[in-house]
Amino acid sequence: MDSYYEQVAQAFDRAAQSYDEEYRANRMMAWLRAESLAALQATFPPGSYLLELGCGTGEEALALSRAGYRIVATDVSPTMIEVARAKAQAAGAEGVAFYVLPAGQLPELARDYERGAFDGAYSSFGALNCEDRLAAVATALAHLLRPEAALVCSVMNRWCAWEMAWGTVHLRPGEAFRRLGRGWVDAGLASSEGRLSVPTQYYRPGTFARAFAPHFRLQAVRALPVLLPPPYLDHLVARHPTLFARLAAAERHLRDWFPFHSLGDHFLVTMVRTQSGEPPC
Repeated sequence: MDSYYEQVAQAFDRAAQSYDEEYRANRMMAWLRAESLAALQATFPPGSYLLELGCGTGEEALALSRAGYRIVATDVSPTMIEVARAKAQAAGAEGVAFYVLPAGQLPELARDYERGAFDGAYSSFGALNCEDRLAAVATALAHLLRPEAALVCSVMNRWCAWEMAWGTVHLRPGEAFRRLGRGWVDAGLASSEGRLSVPTQYYRPGTFARAFAPHFRLQAVRALPVLLPPPYLDHLVARHPTLFARLAAAERHLRDWFPFHSLGDHFLVTMVRTQSGEPPC
């Protein structure tokens, strides 16, 4: 593992033991997880064999396993994988296999699985924002996924309307426009271990999708969310539950449409593996 992956892994290793606890009471994170799971289950039929990139503590992999999916889950952090494996063992989940592997090193996994072994793949909550080898990810996934298989990724957005408005109103331009900086930006990571950060690249939906061409074609983009605030502003949801319940209802009518689908904290992008253009790994 090179020095970049070591840096990212060390940050997530330190956050791993307290990661679930940090987010357990966060209403917005619970909402995001529910919406992400609903999108994955709407995309992939039960019984599908799926590959997860950046599984963290295994929350989505275990939820999908309970729903009848088979999962190969990967993550750059050895400690995150330890936590995920312990949770799987405690739950008696037999349909999940875990690998310590950054997404950029997926060609290593491709040597263990035949071409087209997986029915689909997904990566949630910005795992690929911390990956500096998207071209290698796209090439490896072209080998591992069958033709016309879906790839579903929730990615931290470059243009977050809520963050820009909140920072501007509170006269904090650095916060409002931090995602617009060039190249890699240090982003905070929830942890009881003190301040942690990881190098993060923010994307627009089109820019992210182009990184996966010609192996994948863009099918759909959805804000996640656009009218509701990012998880770090969850205290607003607690303070004004009725208002945000109404916004959540309106969210579903707007989040798939331009320009709203490109203004959320994350965007959920669905791409489809093309029939051709996949050079061997």
